[in-house]
Amino acid sequence: MVDPNRRELLKSALAAGVVPLLPGAILAHSDGSKKPGQPQIPTQPSLFPHGVASGDPLTDRVILWTRVTAPGAQSTHAEVAWVVARDPELKHVVASGTSTTDASRDWTVKVDADGLKPGRTYYYAFSAFGGKSLVGRTRTAPKGSPDSLRLAIVTCADYTQGLYNAYGRIAERDDIDAVVHLGDYIYEGGKQDKVRPAVPPVEVRTLDEYRGRYASQRLDANLAEMHRHHPMIWVWDDHETCDGTWRDGADPKNQDEAEDGPFSARKLAARQAALEWLPIRSPEPHNPERIYRSFSFGNLVDLIMLDTRRIGRDEQAAWHVDSFTQTGAFADPTRQILGETQEQWFFDSLRDSTAAWRIIGNQVMFSQYKFVGAPNATNASVYANPDQWDGYNPARDRVFDALEKHHVKDVVIVTGDVHAALAMEVTRDPNNPEAYDPATSRGAVAVEFVTPSISSAGDPEPESATAQTTPERMLASHQANAAANPNPHIKYLNTLNGYMILDINRERVKADYWLVPFVGRPTDQQDLDKSFVVPRGRATLMDASAFESSTNPDSAGK
Repeated sequence: MVDPNRRELLKSALAAGVVPLLPGAILAHSDGSKKPGQPQIPTQPSLFPHGVASGDPLTDRVILWTRVTAPGAQSTHAEVAWVVARDPELKHVVASGTSTTDASRDWTVKVDADGLKPGRTYYYAFSAFGGKSLVGRTRTAPKGSPDSLRLAIVTCADYTQGLYNAYGRIAERDDIDAVVHLGDYIYEGGKQDKVRPAVPPVEVRTLDEYRGRYASQRLDANLAEMHRHHPMIWVWDDHETCDGTWRDGADPKNQDEAEDGPFSARKLAARQAALEWLPIRSPEPHNPERIYRSFSFGNLVDLIMLDTRRIGRDEQAAWHVDSFTQTGAFADPTRQILGETQEQWFFDSLRDSTAAWRIIGNQVMFSQYKFVGAPNATNASVYANPDQWDGYNPARDRVFDALEKHHVKDVVIVTGDVHAALAMEVTRDPNNPEAYDPATSRGAVAVEFVTPSISSAGDPEPESATAQTTPERMLASHQANAAANPNPHIKYLNTLNGYMILDINRERVKADYWLVPFVGRPTDQQDLDKSFVVPRGRATLMDASAFESSTNPDSAGK
């Protein structure tokens, strides 16, 4: 997102700890309580200081990742052995092999370990130069008819703005099938030090600099433990390259060819480093920019991961505007946020999905966010952020058209980027009482959950006890005065850092917003701030306790 101060934008718009898998280790129940973990084998961490990771789980395979640090400066390559087993002691081996790495891959190793069984937990490790890595834990996707699925949803982890306390809390849990990362895994800047310094201490532009940024960040113990405990499904946003990235450029404030060199070279370097350092299945050679993809979790969930940033996005219609209306370039039907090829793939994926639920992994906010709300026909709405889907409204209308044309129901959009937690009902015309009723959800066709940032924006500035300008207070005020509310479809907002758990079964999707009190210093505290339920067959947001009472009357009042 172009504007670095998300909290101030939200105000304006509304106003208008580490746990290894060792003996006695701690893991978490679904309620956040802890229990003993499993024993671990001896390790040689000096050879594998960046830990291990897994990702992109399919029913029969998963990506395994590590980076080896060769013990001698004369080493030209490394032979790395890997093993997958059913047990954490690695006694019951089900797959194994070797892989070679060298400086051309920044000494990283990625293995697509296949021959696995669906819906199973596995343990894995690497060895090289006579030493072993830590043992990682991963899980394959289920097939058939699984009863449930739990995903941790994360985004926006600015290393300099705060500690990764939320990653640490995710690492402690053992009730997660996968972590879905919606982008801004790293930040390219070098001068925003608030809590800890950027490494290298420059804005990264070259391959070596991007590699150095990943390498320094992956030494963070909370991040390393989250990777070690859970497979990740990741997609980039803009900061993996440069703030305000679009298909052929970036925000002019952040990408000046005289200072930064050609954007094409920077984009290529950013892509290579990301694909080296993240446990993602490599794109096909003939289409190296394509990381949009989908995952099936039996007939329960189809997870559709979009790239709204690099592969198809046209340049933002206006940079750094305070507000805009849907006129001029903003109303141009030819402008793309996905690109024609990805857009058609997305619509085909929606049409062809037969799962109970369609979860859309999306970077920038899909729903409208307005300073002034008015029915679409009046063209009098004033929008807040041209970097979001609001800046590509005709493309968003095509999504609504596809949902209607193909009769697609039970859609949940999960979004990052905003540095805040939000929950919204998705509707084409939120300020038109004939098209949408916020009291009954009539007119909503999907829901959108925006996950809070892991650390980006850092801790909020202190406010006086009488201040009435926090986004949360403004939202409450607008909900109390429906006639003046420009965003009646927004049901929840909180600007603290944290993460979200998506708990999915056949009857409903439940979104739990877990928030950490601060990121400026370490803490193992987390609080369940809000839970929403989306019932099957209804595009509505219900308070989780109200849903429980409606489906289980005996629980009322307990």
